[in-house]
This record gives sequence, C-alpha cells and structure tokens, in this order.
Amino acid sequence: MNAFSTNPTFTNAQHNPAAIDPIGGFAGNTVTPFSYGTCPCHTAVERSRNLIGIQRSATLAVNERFATASAKANNIIWTGNAAELFRARLDRIRQASAALESDMDATERLARG
Repeated sequence: MNAFSTNPTFTNAQHNPAAIDPIGGFAGNTVTPFSYGTCPCHTAVERSRNLIGIQRSATLAVNERFATASAKANNIIWTGNAAELFRARLDRIRQASAALESDMDATERLARG
C-alpha cells in the first residue's frame, strides 16, 4: 500500500466534502427542489416558529425572575462605591433585559409573518 492509497475504513464523504449531498436539506428535512409533492419547508418553518416561541417564553421567565431579584436587591440599604457600582450594573442588566425582550418580540413577529 502506498502513501496515497485510500483507507477502507473511511467513506468518501469523510475525505471529500464535495461528496456530501449539496441538496440534502437542513433542519431535519430532505429537499426535493423539482418535486411537485408536499414541500418539507412548511414543516421546517412551523418547527422553527415553535422553537422561537418556546425559547422566547423561557427567556421571558428568566427575565421576570431577574426583575424580581433586582427589585429586592435595589431596596437594600447600602451606600458607598461598591453599592453604586452594584446598582449601576443592575441598571445595565435591566436595560439589556428590556432590549432583549424587544428584540425577541420583533423576531417572533418576523417569524410569524
């Protein structure tokens, strides 16, 4: 066996990316570009919409827990540089949380069409 012979334990697709089916689909769907049957894209889109909704709900729950904890933490009687830094960071996180909620709403609107 010379240095250029093929190792029989590997398939051609493992060595040659071009051997991978370029229209094999994504999101678990096969692609039939020239078939006039049922398009798997509709199922993939619906699954994607559902996934966005599930992730949005989970993130909103985390944001709600953060808002509760943040409100309690903000009411702590505490002064000094560390207290100011702590409250400034809480405010930054609150702003990021609000921006995230807004972005999630926009993403869901786009996904729903």
